[in-house]
Amino acid sequence: MIVFASGFVLAQVTPPAPNRVPAEEPAPTPVRGIESTRWEPWSAMRTAAEPILGWKIGMRSTSFPGASFAQAIKDTDDLRLGNIEAFSNQNFNVDIPKGVNYTLYPDEVRAITDELTAFSMTVAAYHVPQIGSDPDEARKIFQFAGALGTKMIAVDQIPLNLDVAEQLANEFKIKVAICGAPTEVMAAIQSRSDMLGVCGDTAKWMEQGLKPADEVKTVGQRLLILNTSDRSSAGRGSSDAEPGKGVADIPGLLEVMYHSQIKPALITVSGPSDRLAASVDQFEEDLRPVMADRVDEISRTAASRSNLDPSDKEKIDAVLPTTAVAKPKKPRKLLVIDLNISYGGHRSIPAENYAVQQMGNRTGAYETIFDNNLDNLKYPKIKDYDAILLDNTVGMLFVDPEVRAGLQRFVREGGGLAGNHGTSHASMDWPGFADMIGVRRGVHRANTEKCWIKIDDPNSALTTPFDGQDFEYQDEFFRFPNPPYSRSKLHVLMSIDVAKTDMNQGRVFVPGPTISRPDADYAVAWIRDYEKGRVFFTILGHNPTLFESPQLAKFFLAGLQFALGDLNANAAPSGPLNAQK
Repeated sequence: MIVFASGFVLAQVTPPAPNRVPAEEPAPTPVRGIESTRWEPWSAMRTAAEPILGWKIGMRSTSFPGASFAQAIKDTDDLRLGNIEAFSNQNFNVDIPKGVNYTLYPDEVRAITDELTAFSMTVAAYHVPQIGSDPDEARKIFQFAGALGTKMIAVDQIPLNLDVAEQLANEFKIKVAICGAPTEVMAAIQSRSDMLGVCGDTAKWMEQGLKPADEVKTVGQRLLILNTSDRSSAGRGSSDAEPGKGVADIPGLLEVMYHSQIKPALITVSGPSDRLAASVDQFEEDLRPVMADRVDEISRTAASRSNLDPSDKEKIDAVLPTTAVAKPKKPRKLLVIDLNISYGGHRSIPAENYAVQQMGNRTGAYETIFDNNLDNLKYPKIKDYDAILLDNTVGMLFVDPEVRAGLQRFVREGGGLAGNHGTSHASMDWPGFADMIGVRRGVHRANTEKCWIKIDDPNSALTTPFDGQDFEYQDEFFRFPNPPYSRSKLHVLMSIDVAKTDMNQGRVFVPGPTISRPDADYAVAWIRDYEKGRVFFTILGHNPTLFESPQLAKFFLAGLQFALGDLNANAAPSGPLNAQK
């Protein structure tokens, strides 16, 4: 798995003082994302909206009262957003107390781009008061915007010379979003290049007595930037509304944009200065209907992965069990979902799909149904199955409230749920799912790690293939330094034997302070009872070798039969690691 980080291109900007003495040696470029605390783009709707809907969500740098641009970058990152609209009249920081504009020296510009890189932050738009009629001065604005790595300039009013603005926009391939009354802006640009467009603002539209959804329809594909905020009422004299309690109807506005395929370069979220976090959280809920519609639509056409070489099939066929671990109490149906949303998917999926199907066919333990249509998880359709296997599913799968409710009810009422590896990265914004499978996210080093795996419960019906013997395995081993992982809820079957394992293999593939746990507890597989249902999970399966070992293949079959309800096993929580020692 790869952590996304944005790159920035530094263009040359002419310094105002030609005799400046250059620095003796350049400052070291910071590692990309080293300061960022954001999780992967698929961890939240606010960031997954870009790959799923084509919408970049971000913040205006001036939304944080009294903040410098550098502080606004950090504050935006703290809101788990990676896009920012920079303003030319805002100072960068205390060391460079100057506006973010073309008067800066090259080293000062580099300090800005280094800060952006350190936070994996993209300047999705650069805001200036005006693009004047002087071609040379206008060119400097475009050059500076290019230095920030942006493809969008926002301007408060119609440029004094639209010919110059249009020419430079085409030359630099940087669009110009013009703020103001939509009808006036549209009248000025209607015969011009689509490099010129509209900068919209729901609050200002409402103050003018305009309905945001209607204005979006009027502007259409010319909408380049949209600042969203709610208001207490329409017309002048209204005030910022509490998130979700105004009359702007942001969900309705987003529905119009979604169905009209309007994809502005940036959507910013605004709100009361003391409620910005709540405003962003509310915007996520406003996004849910269109996100759910799109994800469900993707799921209905996403084919299960089966492109496996004959040689790989032979390796798997040679070791798969031929008899069930437990005799099925009745004919069982196992639904396998390998859907990935806003993530490319693991190359191991076809091998795992093949092995699971072949084990069912050979042993008669279950019938395998491959179908990524999330409608299958809605109640009561989900009752057609005895267990659900999530094969390396990553991303925003469970957005639809009906899908969430169906899956959770199914397990609570006695259904089975199994998952492996990347599934801990599915719907990380849903605490209920993390609680069911026992973990959320997971961080790791290289996928070539060789770890010794110890058998925590050698008496379990699932671990009998190992005869209580530790073994070494190469894979991508997730650690869970964050909740909800806890042995107080899970029955741990296997874990990394840290005494026998080199715990510093390869680099860490995730931003953040650490991937380690103070208790050195790194579970590899576990089971649990979830009310009346059963859950089986293993972190193994990044590499396509999980089913090339007869012991691991039989172990996985046992896990599936536990989830299906045919294999009885002690699922009582293991309790604290220290207590076991």
